[in-house]
Amino acid sequence: MALEVLSNLQINLLFDIAIIIVFATIIAFIARLFKQPLIVGYILAGILLGPTTFQLIKNQEIIFALSEIGIAFLLFFVGLEMDLKKLKEVGFFSTAGTIIQVVLTFLAAFFILLKFGMASTVASILSLIVAFSSTSIVVKIFSDNDEIDTLSSRLALGLLLMQDIIVIFLLSTISTTTSITIISLATSFFKGIAIFATALLMSSVVFPRLFAAAAEYREMILLLSLTTCFIFSTIAAYFGFSIAVGAFLAGISIAPLKYSLNIQGMIEPLKDFFATIFFVSLGLQMKFAGMGNLINIFWAMLALVIIFKPLLIATIALLFGYEKRAASAAGFSLGQVSEFSLIIAAVALSNGLIGSEIFSLTVLLVAVSIVTTAYTLRIEGKIYSFLSGYYGFISSLLPKSKLRKEKKLRKKDIVLFGCHRMGAIFLETFKKAKKKVLVIDHNPHRVEELERMKVNCLYGNISNEEILKHAGLSNTEFVVSTVRTVEDNLYMINYIKERKYDTKIIVVAEHIHQALDLYDAGADYVIIPHIVSGEKMSTIIKDLFKGKKKIERIKNQSIDHILFIERFGTNIKG
Repeated sequence: MALEVLSNLQINLLFDIAIIIVFATIIAFIARLFKQPLIVGYILAGILLGPTTFQLIKNQEIIFALSEIGIAFLLFFVGLEMDLKKLKEVGFFSTAGTIIQVVLTFLAAFFILLKFGMASTVASILSLIVAFSSTSIVVKIFSDNDEIDTLSSRLALGLLLMQDIIVIFLLSTISTTTSITIISLATSFFKGIAIFATALLMSSVVFPRLFAAAAEYREMILLLSLTTCFIFSTIAAYFGFSIAVGAFLAGISIAPLKYSLNIQGMIEPLKDFFATIFFVSLGLQMKFAGMGNLINIFWAMLALVIIFKPLLIATIALLFGYEKRAASAAGFSLGQVSEFSLIIAAVALSNGLIGSEIFSLTVLLVAVSIVTTAYTLRIEGKIYSFLSGYYGFISSLLPKSKLRKEKKLRKKDIVLFGCHRMGAIFLETFKKAKKKVLVIDHNPHRVEELERMKVNCLYGNISNEEILKHAGLSNTEFVVSTVRTVEDNLYMINYIKERKYDTKIIVVAEHIHQALDLYDAGADYVIIPHIVSGEKMSTIIKDLFKGKKKIERIKNQSIDHILFIERFGTNIKG
């Protein structure tokens, strides 16, 4: 009997997951057709599947448990992207500007909510929720517009980086208490410091050697990353924190490693799957009954998010000496509520700090503000023209300060994928020609050798999207791949062509039919080694007939060349 019940539960759970994925896919596809963010589609799918509409999900408690894993993976991924060394690079503006923005936005929202008669604890939570903006949405917008390296994007991403750190601290506090007091804040703070210190210690002492041993095997480095995530999540839960906090600290501890970009690429499909479950589960929990009393609060908070907060950020950037155009674009790119605010709301709901009506209001604010951001940025130029007088007035308040203008990035000469044998030959040639080269290789021993040679390099695979993102291909004159797997080269070529990057592509193929496929995909030149080798041998033989001095020179060149290649081929495993 027990086995039968368990079997029915498994079937029902599989059915629920299948329904969620099918609905999420269909509605996400529709959202894409109308150029809307996928998160909004996932939330809408949850509303349709939930108790207020079709009531198709039977095992909601288990789905909510799976959504907790989604939160963990989301924050693990954020931690992986947050190398603490970069905190030194974000500058005074990012730190001070974020604190000013978050505090003033919180106070404005808190004052408004108290005027509406809301309880102070609930008002505090909702005020925090609207103070933060969406990292994933902003990064996606800048990436899609190929503006990730502009001054406005750097200003926005600097603020978002600091916001995410503050969010994690707040999650730590909210997840450990049902009431916010000075004592609870202090206790949470010291517990958090202890776990954070553990993460830093592991990152600097244990993980470099551990991950270096696992890096030779793709499966091992993936399993080790997941193990780290779940161990830190368990430790966080033991100390009374949300598992999401532990997952974030796990990501931070791995982020400084040279393998982190490759890990991001491997983790991302898992993150996307569980995050989809999480966002759908938010829709499942929405209850529209009783929200009629909150309609005025909704409009007030929405206006604060899409008008007050962007203007505040733009004003802060102007007062820090940044130019008007960049300040305006940065400000209005942040005119939405963060998806991590949803996590704050979910944790606050489970701890009884807010009710279901406020939770539903939060979900609605996130969905609507994300949608409005897409439209706001389309008319940002008109908004800038309309506000140019105000921007000019704010800039005039500064005492002859120099504007921090856009710095144009200098193009890299070459990105080289693969540095074994043929790749080493190319690298030798590029170095002699004094070309600026970035080498990307999946062999950790080879990367270590390149680092000892002071060669600019990354660990990772050519078919890993995170690696391609960080390679800066939009700012590269030539991309050269000595990777022999045609599927990997096709992936890289399609990535470049889809984004219309102005870069020349040179790849290697084993066979003629593969070369033709690569040419069809958009490669500028395909090297077929055995054909090139035959042509090269013919040239060398002709040179050998030109006398003893010529032979001696060719011999010495050959010895130097072989010694260089031998350094890679013999001294490096694999």
